[in-house]
Amino acid sequence: RGAEKACSVGGQYMKNQQRREKILEILRSSTGPITGDQLAKDLNVSRQVIVLDMALLRSAGTAIVSTRRGYQINGRSLTASFDCQYKELTPENAQEEMNAVVDNGGMVSSVTILPDFSGPIQAYLNLKNRRDVKQYIESFQKYEIPLIATLSHGHHTLTVAADSQEELGAIREALKELGVLTEEGEETEK
Repeated sequence: RGAEKACSVGGQYMKNQQRREKILEILRSSTGPITGDQLAKDLNVSRQVIVLDMALLRSAGTAIVSTRRGYQINGRSLTASFDCQYKELTPENAQEEMNAVVDNGGMVSSVTILPDFSGPIQAYLNLKNRRDVKQYIESFQKYEIPLIATLSHGHHTLTVAADSQEELGAIREALKELGVLTEEGEETEK
């Protein structure tokens, strides 16, 4: 058991993330609800692992509902990740970037950074509108906390959720216009 815990910081992260992506793929391609037992069997994990994965996916902004017949996705079913780089690490720049997402119909699910000193660090945000974005930024300013992207010199991956490919395209264009989308900042559907 001890060896498994040690791996959870490094190698297990990708395995866990890949399993969650597979869960999303299964739910999106399904015509109806899928039971946790069926997901556990298909992915060769325990039912408890599926319950934890569902909680993590929900906290990341995926609209997964649990019905008597199983799990299914409601609402914003498309997600994309955008590699971004702040020109200047200021709360105003962060707010402008996040507003570009919500103004184009998206939700800021999370931001992930990869600092030099550790593996990936992900903050789940679930910002759905300008009010959410404003409150998030104000909390940094109120407590004089630096932006999380400070740890990665402004480079970060923004994960967003949307209802359509058109919204994801509009978000990509808005980020590009702001000049925060990096050269390799390609959108990746999940």
